[in-house]
Amino acid sequence: MIVGTSNARKQRNAVVITIPARFNIEVGQKFYIIKEDETIRLIPETEDFFKKIDELNLQQELEEYAKKYVP
Repeated sequence: MIVGTSNARKQRNAVVITIPARFNIEVGQKFYIIKEDETIRLIPETEDFFKKIDELNLQQELEEYAKKYVP
């Protein structure tokens, strides 16, 4: 489904494509750029769940659960 168009323009040594504000993209938001055949996809970078494992103390919880586990 096409939801709009935008023209590419040169800015220094890069090509820039403007995304309309109605898409609510925050300034500074990072994207992964994937090119497959003639299609370019922008995938927003999301928070890394695994970085929070230490904060959640998941390893300790798993060890305690394993001690109580009875097959």
